[in-house]
Amino acid sequence: MSYALKKGTTSKILLVYALDATDMRSGKTGLSSRTPDSSAAYIREGEAQVRRIPLVEGKLGEHRAGSFVEIDNKLLPGVYQFGVPDEMLAAGAETVTLILKFPGAVIEPISIHLVAYDPQDAERLGMSALGPEGRRAALRGAFPRLTAKELGDA
Repeated sequence: MSYALKKGTTSKILLVYALDATDMRSGKTGLSSRTPDSSAAYIREGEAQVRRIPLVEGKLGEHRAGSFVEIDNKLLPGVYQFGVPDEMLAAGAETVTLILKFPGAVIEPISIHLVAYDPQDAERLGMSALGPEGRRAALRGAFPRLTAKELGDA
């Protein structure tokens, strides 16, 4: 699983999928922050220290660092919400790898690419300091195959 997030993003919630290790097909239900022998840890590119994340209880839809909450074991079996600690996404690294471990479950490693723009900003990609012409020029440089019509110049 891979995400692109702006460096310094705060209060981020990720949705993760836990496979049941017994059949490797269905979602694993019933996991929580209190599940024995569970753990969460991450490492940031260029750092030599792995950082543990204490798993804590949380509420669906609310951010709390280290929270691990089951979404709905009937409608979305195996889908969980994880509250990302703000320091994990701080500037200073290009990538972060997060590992969540629970007995009887398989959760793919989560790779987060920390970028200097806002991939969720549909209008400017977070380039607010650029005027309309500057944004068009930046987009042309980043995506050279886009036509003037696709950029709204036509």
